[in-house]
Amino acid sequence: MTSFADNKPANVLGGMIAGAIQAPAQIAAALAGALMKGYSSSAYAASSYGSSYGSSSHGSLTSCEIPPPCWEPQPAGDCCFELPPGGTATIRVRIKNCGWTRQVVALTVLGKVAGWMTIMPTALLLDPLERGLILVTIQVPTNASIGATVSAPLIIRGCRDHYSRIEVRVCDCAGAMNCCDVNVDDCADQIHHWYEHFYCPRPCNNPRIPPPRGGTNNPTGGPNG
Repeated sequence: MTSFADNKPANVLGGMIAGAIQAPAQIAAALAGALMKGYSSSAYAASSYGSSYGSSSHGSLTSCEIPPPCWEPQPAGDCCFELPPGGTATIRVRIKNCGWTRQVVALTVLGKVAGWMTIMPTALLLDPLERGLILVTIQVPTNASIGATVSAPLIIRGCRDHYSRIEVRVCDCAGAMNCCDVNVDDCADQIHHWYEHFYCPRPCNNPRIPPPRGGTNNPTGGPNG
C-alpha cells in the first residue's frame, strides 16, 4: 500500500492545479467587489455634491449621467417663490474665485422677470480665492395678476458661466420662503472628461413665424422664392 508521504509530490501538484483553476474566479470576484465599491462611492459623492451646493434645489449627477456641455452655462440651482402683488424676496448669490488671478464676476437676468429685479452690485472684482456676495431683490408689481407665473435664468458670468433658474408665482398670500441662497464656485474646468466625446452641435430650428391669414405658406414668414 502506498502511504500519504509517498504521494506528497502528487498531492502538491494537485493542489497547485486546483489553485490555478480557482484563481480566475477569485480574481473576478475581487474585481467585481472593487468596481461596486467604487461606483457606490462615486454615486454618494455626486449625491452629496448636489445636496450641499446651496439652499436652492438642483439634481445630483450619477457616474453615468452626462452633464450640460462645458460651453453652456452650468446649473447652479433653482429659486422658486410665491409672492403676493407688491411682495418682495431676496436671492443671495455667493461666488468664490477658485483661481489665482483676479476675476470679474457679473450678474444679468433674462426674460420678463428682469423688470422685477434689482441687483446690487451688478459686478464684483474678486481677488484670488476670494468670496463675494451679490444681493438680488425681487419685487412683484402691485398690479400683477393673481395666478401669474414668470420664470427666467439669472446668469452669473465669471471664469465660467453659471445660471440659476428663478420662478415667481403671484398668489394672494406670501409663501413660506422669501429668501434663497445660490452658491457658485467659479473654477476653471481643466479636466478632459470622458463624456465630452458624446457632444455634438444640434441647435434649435429657426423660429417659424405663422403666416398671416390668407397669406404665404412660407414657414419663415418671408417672401416666397
